Amino acid sequence: MDIKGYKSLLSEFVSFKSVSTDKAYISEIQKTVKWLEKLFSERGFSVEVIKGTRCNPVVFASYETESAKETVLVYGHYDVQPANKSDGWEKEPFWLNEKKGKLYARGVVDNKGQVLIHIFTVFELIKTQEIKYDVKFLIEGNEETSNDELADIIKKNKSKLKADYVLISDGEIPYKPSIEYSLRGGFNTTLKYTTAKNNLHSGIFGGAVPSAPYELTKFLSKLYNGKNKVMIPGFYKKADKVTLEQLKGNKKLLNGDDEIKSLAGVKTLLTEKGIDFYTQTGLRPTVQVTGLKSGYIGDGYSNIVPAIAEAKINFRVVTSQKPLDIYKAFERFVKKETPKFVKYELYFAGMHKPVKIDISSKKFAEARKLLKKAFNDEVLIKPVGGAIPVVSDFKEVLGVDTLLISLGNDDCNMHGVNENFDLGLLQKGLKFSRFFFGK
Repeated sequence: MDIKGYKSLLSEFVSFKSVSTDKAYISEIQKTVKWLEKLFSERGFSVEVIKGTRCNPVVFASYETESAKETVLVYGHYDVQPANKSDGWEKEPFWLNEKKGKLYARGVVDNKGQVLIHIFTVFELIKTQEIKYDVKFLIEGNEETSNDELADIIKKNKSKLKADYVLISDGEIPYKPSIEYSLRGGFNTTLKYTTAKNNLHSGIFGGAVPSAPYELTKFLSKLYNGKNKVMIPGFYKKADKVTLEQLKGNKKLLNGDDEIKSLAGVKTLLTEKGIDFYTQTGLRPTVQVTGLKSGYIGDGYSNIVPAIAEAKINFRVVTSQKPLDIYKAFERFVKKETPKFVKYELYFAGMHKPVKIDISSKKFAEARKLLKKAFNDEVLIKPVGGAIPVVSDFKEVLGVDTLLISLGNDDCNMHGVNENFDLGLLQKGLKFSRFFFGK
C-alpha cells in the first residue's frame, strides 16, 4: 500500500479547520466539502452534497462495479474539535507533522485519518480493478455537535443509502485489535437553580439567604453514594445484566488498571465494586457533571451570594434502557431533591439510543478473521462507553448492523492536545482495509 500517497491526501484533509462547534469556521467547512466532492468526482464516483436545514453539508459518494454483488456503506465525519497552538500543541494543529513514529494533527484520528484509510484503499483498488464491492461513502460535518438532522437525512435518502453492510472506523483500540459490539446511548441536561432575584452582598445578606451554587452542589452530591452507585431511583432499571463471558472478555482488553490510570493521568479508578474498567465504561450506565457555572470567577473577588447556578450533566445509558425513561427518572429526582425555596429549570438535548451489534453474523466473523490477518494478533471484542448515534439510525432505517472497527491508538488523545495516529497501527489499518474491500 502506498503510504506516501495516503499521507499526501491526509496532509490536505487535516489542513482544513473544519470545526463544527464554532460558526466562525463555516468557510472552512465549505472548503472541506468542496475538497471531498472533487476528490471523489475525479475518481469516477457519483457525488451528491446533501444540504440540511440545520446541519453542515453531508457528502454522499457512490461507486458501482460491473461484477459486485454486495454493497458496503462507509460512514465517517469531516468535522473536528477546536484546536489552537496556544493550547499546548507542539506544532500548528492543522499541519500534518510526523515525529517518532506518529502523525500529529487535529482530526488525524477523529475522524479524517480513519475514514481516509478506507477512502484511499478503495481508490487504489478501483485503479487495479480489485474492488470487491459496490461502495458508498456518507461523510457528515456535525458528528462533534450531535447532528439531530442526520436521522431525517438517512430516512429521506433511504434508497440511495441501501447497503448490505455498514462499516465505521471512528475510535481507539486497546493493546490488541478489536471489534466493537455495543455503544452506550444517552443525552445531555442543563439544570439551573435560582435562589434570588439578583446577586446579594455577602456581608449584608450572607448566612441568612440561600446561595444558588451551594444548593446546586448539595444536589449534585446526591447523585452518587459512597460505593460509586448512582442514586437516582430507577437509574439501573432494564440495564442488561453483565454476563460472565463479557466480564472475562473485558478483562482481556487491558493489561491492568495502571495502564488506564497512566493513560488518563489519574491516581485511582472509581468503578463499582468488582467491576473492571471496560465493563464499567461499556456496559454500565453513568452520570457525569460536565460543567458548572455560577458567581464571579474573574480576577480578584466579588463578595456576593450568587443568585444563579447552572450545571451541565451528561447521561450514558446501556442496552436495553430507553434514554427517555432515564430522563424522566432524573426529572422526578430533581423535583424531589430540590428545596422548595429554589426555582429550578431543567432542559435536555441530544438524546440517542444505545446499540448492540449482532456478533453472531457471518460478516462479523469474516471481519474478525481479516483483522487478525492484518494485525497478526488475537482480535478481541469490546464494549464502548461512547456513542455514534448514527449506528442506531442505520439499524432502524436501513435494517443493517454496523461493523465497528476502530483503528486508532488508545493514546491518540482525540479531542485533546497533540492528537496523533501511530504509524504502525495506521499501516495495519490500511492492510485490513485492503483485505476487506479487495478481491
